Amino acid sequence: MNGSIYERELVNILSGNQKIIKKVSKTLDFLSREAYESLQKYPFYVTRAAGSKGADLIALRFDISMIIEVKSSQNSKLTFASSSGKNQEQAERLAEKCHSSGLFLMYGFRLKNAEGESWRMFKVPGEPQGRYRNIYNILPEIETSKSDNFIMKWENGLPLSDLLKFVSENAV
Repeated sequence: MNGSIYERELVNILSGNQKIIKKVSKTLDFLSREAYESLQKYPFYVTRAAGSKGADLIALRFDISMIIEVKSSQNSKLTFASSSGKNQEQAERLAEKCHSSGLFLMYGFRLKNAEGESWRMFKVPGEPQGRYRNIYNILPEIETSKSDNFIMKWENGLPLSDLLKFVSENAV
Protein backbone atom coordinates (compact mmCIF):
# COMPACT_ATOMS: atom_id res chain seq x y z
CA MET A 1 0.00 0.00 0.00
CA ASN A 2 1.04 3.52 -0.71
CA GLY A 3 2.42 5.49 2.26
CA SER A 4 0.18 8.46 1.42
CA ILE A 5 -2.77 6.40 2.70
CA TYR A 6 -1.27 6.62 6.17
CA GLU A 7 -0.44 10.31 5.78
CA ARG A 8 -4.12 10.90 5.03
CA GLU A 9 -5.11 8.72 7.98
CA LEU A 10 -2.99 10.82 10.36
CA VAL A 11 -4.33 14.04 8.79
CA ASN A 12 -7.88 12.82 9.42
CA ILE A 13 -7.11 11.81 13.00
CA LEU A 14 -5.45 15.11 13.91
CA SER A 15 -8.15 17.07 12.06
CA GLY A 16 -10.83 15.45 14.24
CA ASN A 17 -12.55 13.37 11.53
CA GLN A 18 -15.20 11.52 13.54
CA LYS A 19 -15.48 8.53 11.18
CA ILE A 20 -11.71 7.87 11.11
CA ILE A 21 -11.30 8.47 14.85
CA LYS A 22 -14.07 5.97 15.58
CA LYS A 23 -12.45 3.43 13.27
CA VAL A 24 -8.89 3.69 14.65
CA SER A 25 -9.87 3.93 18.31
CA LYS A 26 -12.61 1.27 18.55
CA THR A 27 -10.31 -1.37 20.12
CA LEU A 28 -8.52 1.02 22.50
CA ASP A 29 -9.04 1.41 26.22
CA PHE A 30 -11.33 4.19 27.46
CA LEU A 31 -8.62 6.80 28.16
CA SER A 32 -6.88 6.26 24.84
CA ARG A 33 -10.16 6.42 22.95
CA GLU A 34 -11.05 9.60 24.88
CA ALA A 35 -7.75 11.17 23.81
CA TYR A 36 -8.56 10.54 20.15
CA GLU A 37 -12.13 11.81 20.60
CA SER A 38 -10.85 15.04 22.18
CA LEU A 39 -9.70 15.98 18.68
CA GLN A 40 -13.32 16.34 17.63
CA LYS A 41 -13.68 19.27 20.02
CA TYR A 42 -10.22 20.79 19.47
CA PRO A 43 -8.86 19.58 16.13
CA PHE A 44 -5.54 20.57 14.66
CA TYR A 45 -5.33 22.49 11.44
CA VAL A 46 -3.33 20.02 9.36
CA THR A 47 -1.86 20.48 5.94
CA ARG A 48 -0.08 17.89 3.87
CA ALA A 49 3.22 19.18 2.63
CA ALA A 50 4.36 15.91 1.10
CA GLY A 51 7.22 15.94 -1.33
CA SER A 52 10.89 15.16 -1.37
CA LYS A 53 11.86 18.62 -0.09
CA GLY A 54 9.47 19.13 2.85
CA ALA A 55 7.95 17.34 5.82
CA ASP A 56 4.78 15.34 5.23
CA LEU A 57 2.48 17.17 7.67
CA ILE A 58 2.27 20.46 9.50
CA ALA A 59 -0.24 20.38 12.39
CA LEU A 60 -1.24 23.59 14.20
CA ARG A 61 -3.49 24.21 17.19
CA PHE A 62 -3.47 27.12 19.62
CA ASP A 63 0.26 27.75 20.10
CA ILE A 64 1.37 24.23 19.16
CA SER A 65 2.99 23.46 15.85
CA MET A 66 4.13 19.97 14.93
CA ILE A 67 6.30 19.16 11.94
CA ILE A 68 5.63 15.48 11.21
CA GLU A 69 7.24 13.07 8.80
CA VAL A 70 5.16 9.91 8.30
CA LYS A 71 6.61 6.43 7.81
CA SER A 72 4.80 3.12 7.58
CA SER A 73 6.02 -0.43 7.51
CA GLN A 74 4.96 -4.03 8.00
CA ASN A 75 8.13 -4.49 10.04
CA SER A 76 8.37 -3.06 13.54
CA LYS A 77 11.90 -1.81 12.84
CA LEU A 78 12.52 0.85 10.22
CA THR A 79 16.13 1.57 9.25
CA PHE A 80 16.85 4.89 7.56
CA ALA A 81 19.98 3.55 5.84
CA SER A 82 17.77 1.60 3.44
CA SER A 83 16.60 3.32 0.22
CA SER A 84 20.20 4.32 -0.56
CA GLY A 85 20.26 6.57 2.50
CA LYS A 86 17.54 8.84 1.08
CA ASN A 87 15.49 8.69 4.31
CA GLN A 88 18.54 9.57 6.41
CA GLU A 89 19.45 12.54 4.21
CA GLN A 90 15.87 13.78 4.28
CA ALA A 91 15.68 13.46 8.10
CA GLU A 92 18.92 15.39 8.56
CA ARG A 93 17.85 18.13 6.13
CA LEU A 94 14.41 18.55 7.74
CA ALA A 95 15.84 18.45 11.27
CA GLU A 96 18.25 21.25 10.37
CA LYS A 97 15.42 23.39 8.93
CA CYS A 98 13.39 22.83 12.10
CA HIS A 99 16.37 23.57 14.34
CA SER A 100 16.97 26.96 12.74
CA SER A 101 13.31 27.85 13.46
CA GLY A 102 13.34 26.72 17.10
CA LEU A 103 11.22 23.68 16.19
CA PHE A 104 11.94 19.97 16.00
CA LEU A 105 11.10 17.16 13.62
CA MET A 106 8.68 14.49 14.75
CA TYR A 107 8.12 11.10 13.13
CA GLY A 108 4.82 9.25 13.08
CA PHE A 109 5.46 5.53 12.54
CA ARG A 110 2.40 3.53 11.42
CA LEU A 111 2.81 -0.21 11.86
CA LYS A 112 0.67 -1.94 9.27
CA ASN A 113 -1.64 -4.65 10.64
CA ALA A 114 -0.85 -3.72 14.26
CA GLU A 115 -3.18 -4.89 17.00
CA GLY A 116 -4.71 -1.99 18.92
CA GLU A 117 -3.09 1.40 18.49
CA SER A 118 -0.97 1.44 15.34
CA TRP A 119 0.71 4.89 15.57
CA ARG A 120 3.90 5.62 17.50
CA MET A 121 5.63 8.98 17.70
CA PHE A 122 9.36 9.81 17.86
CA LYS A 123 11.57 12.89 17.86
CA VAL A 124 14.73 13.67 15.99
CA PRO A 125 17.31 15.23 18.33
CA GLY A 126 17.02 18.98 18.43
CA GLU A 127 16.86 22.05 20.64
CA PRO A 128 13.32 23.42 20.35
CA GLN A 129 12.39 26.71 21.98
CA GLY A 130 9.33 27.90 23.94
CA ARG A 131 6.36 25.81 25.09
CA TYR A 132 6.99 23.50 22.17
CA ARG A 133 9.85 22.02 24.19
CA ASN A 134 7.32 20.35 26.54
CA ILE A 135 6.14 18.08 23.73
CA TYR A 136 9.74 17.40 22.74
CA ASN A 137 10.53 16.24 26.28
CA ILE A 138 7.88 13.49 26.36
CA LEU A 139 8.79 11.93 23.00
CA PRO A 140 11.32 9.12 22.71
CA GLU A 141 14.33 9.90 20.56
CA ILE A 142 14.95 8.04 17.33
CA GLU A 143 17.77 5.59 17.87
CA THR A 144 21.05 5.80 15.98
CA SER A 145 22.95 2.86 14.50
CA LYS A 146 26.71 2.34 14.79
CA SER A 147 27.04 4.03 11.41
CA ASP A 148 25.00 7.07 12.62
CA ASN A 149 21.84 6.22 10.70
CA PHE A 150 18.44 6.61 12.34
CA ILE A 151 16.43 3.56 13.38
CA MET A 152 12.83 3.53 14.61
CA LYS A 153 11.66 0.57 16.66
CA TRP A 154 7.88 0.83 16.75
CA GLU A 155 7.56 -0.67 20.23
CA ASN A 156 9.84 2.06 21.64
CA GLY A 157 7.71 4.92 20.33
CA LEU A 158 5.14 6.96 22.24
CA PRO A 159 1.58 5.85 21.40
CA LEU A 160 -0.24 8.64 19.59
CA SER A 161 -2.97 8.58 22.26
CA ASP A 162 -0.37 9.47 24.92
CA LEU A 163 0.76 12.46 22.85
CA LEU A 164 -2.88 13.51 22.42
CA LYS A 165 -3.53 13.19 26.17
CA PHE A 166 -0.51 15.37 26.90
CA VAL A 167 -1.53 17.99 24.34
CA SER A 168 -5.12 18.05 25.66
CA GLU A 169 -4.04 18.36 29.30
CA ASN A 170 -1.69 21.21 28.44
CA ALA A 171 -3.97 23.07 26.02
CA VAL A 172 -4.64 26.75 26.59
